[in-house]
Amino acid sequence: MKWRGPCLLLILLLLTNATPGLAERAAVAASGLTGDRPYAIVLFINSYHRGYAWSDGIEEGMREVFAASGKTIEISYEYLDSRRFAFGKQMGAIANAMEAKYAEYRPDLILVADNAAFDFAIKYRDRLFPDQPIVFAGYNLFRPEVLAGITNVTGVNEEMSVEGTIDLALSVHPRTRVLVFVTSTGDDTSRRISALLEPVVRSRFEADPGRELVILKDVSLTVLQQRLSELPPETLVFLSGQVVDQAGGRAFSPVENGRLVVAISPFPIYTFWDFHLGTGILGGRILTGPDQGRAAAKLALRILAGTPADEIPVVMTSPTSDIFDDQVRQRFGISPAALPADALIVNKPFSVWEAYRWPVIGGITLVIGQTLLIGLLLVSMRERRQALASLAVERATLERRVAERTRELAAANDQLARLSITDSLTGLANRRRFDAGLDEEFLRLRRSGEPLSLILIDLDYYKDYNDHHGHLAGDECLRRIGALLGEMVRHPPDLAVRYGGEELAVILPGTDAQGARLVAERIRAAIAGLAIPHPTSPVADRLTASLGVATLVPSEDQLARDLIHRADVQLYLAKSGGRNRVAG
Repeated sequence: MKWRGPCLLLILLLLTNATPGLAERAAVAASGLTGDRPYAIVLFINSYHRGYAWSDGIEEGMREVFAASGKTIEISYEYLDSRRFAFGKQMGAIANAMEAKYAEYRPDLILVADNAAFDFAIKYRDRLFPDQPIVFAGYNLFRPEVLAGITNVTGVNEEMSVEGTIDLALSVHPRTRVLVFVTSTGDDTSRRISALLEPVVRSRFEADPGRELVILKDVSLTVLQQRLSELPPETLVFLSGQVVDQAGGRAFSPVENGRLVVAISPFPIYTFWDFHLGTGILGGRILTGPDQGRAAAKLALRILAGTPADEIPVVMTSPTSDIFDDQVRQRFGISPAALPADALIVNKPFSVWEAYRWPVIGGITLVIGQTLLIGLLLVSMRERRQALASLAVERATLERRVAERTRELAAANDQLARLSITDSLTGLANRRRFDAGLDEEFLRLRRSGEPLSLILIDLDYYKDYNDHHGHLAGDECLRRIGALLGEMVRHPPDLAVRYGGEELAVILPGTDAQGARLVAERIRAAIAGLAIPHPTSPVADRLTASLGVATLVPSEDQLARDLIHRADVQLYLAKSGGRNRVAG
């Protein structure tokens, strides 16, 4: 029966908070006040939507302070839904609706939550509520110049502790080598956060030789997953923005965004706000909505008591708390001793003390609450089954999407790998592929004891050809010779390469000196057989080539560059011997 006490308290909380504004309206109705209306009306404008954890927290803190004040305050609620629909087209329609609603129902004070609501209130102030004071909460990165020319306004600044969170994270993970900051500019608040964060982290880490800074701005989940997969294990991620992906025409909520980023990140993730807690994020130096709401409500009470808003300074220092998710800590194998001693730990494992303390307290109301507890349990079981079913669908969808993105990424990587080793002009292997292929064959043939041959090819007087015919003709010439060489050398492991400029090369594993010379002679004759006119050549009336051939049996005391050197010497002899010939 040890669960009865917590369940009863949960019932009481549900009854207390079930209908926003119900307690306030009941108090007003019971007082029987009419006429001059000796009670206050507060209009609460929420930037977001009901169920959005951050602004719900602000509302919770505001209601807590108003309820404890002993004053009769009626609260009206308006939601701008600017996180899910950040394009702002709905603002004019909302203003029209509010103008109709509050034409005869005038609030005494406007309390706004977050930047979108503040901007809305200032923009439509003269039209909707020209004389009412405004108190703001959760204003991201407030600066005094924002209120230049604006009167009768005060509030509470919301500024994340960038340096504090970084210091906290590095104290927990002292071996960190890479710090990744996920930022975005999809809405005004995100742009403000990015503008604050980036200069701070750049000034701190760009000159730090021991740590690498990576800023990923306005990226998709696919790009984010790819970039994170390239980083070393000693990496930390700081989530301060949204991915650019959307859900059915709207931006992901921060909770959805947090869960999606957690799902693809192999590293611990830190945050600056409490709404990310519970999504799989480790923790951080956290700003909380309730703290913002309580501070703003205290300012509102002072104004309702008669103090002008302009005489109340804006609260600039934002309260924060060091908070960590215990389940995430365990998943990453972080010792509890690594966390600050005063940190708040959420999602902790079962505690015997907490389990038995509430039954003692709840025993007083056990008989009265018995029937309600049974009903609550049935509702909870049904909701749990529904939640598990929804989670299974969400997990299957996510796994399918991850699999699709993985296949797409693999295909893109294959294509990139091919492009990285191919010369774009001739279609032959490039110098990078040559170096890797020669080293690979050198090591392989060292073990087998077979010969390795190399042919270096230089087009005779190619510079004069370029000067006479022009670079476009020169490129076409290289393409034709590249196609010819690709046809003649197409049986692996033989490899035809554009070595550089007008120089070409052929690697012939397992081919002895005699066979390599025969191949070289065929190549020389085939190039001449193309009959590419070269009127400025002193060798012939067509384009010709000089070829140097070298062969060796790789041994432990030799290197691949020794073979290149030998072939280069032979190429020099072919050129000094009159060109249009094979040496070696």
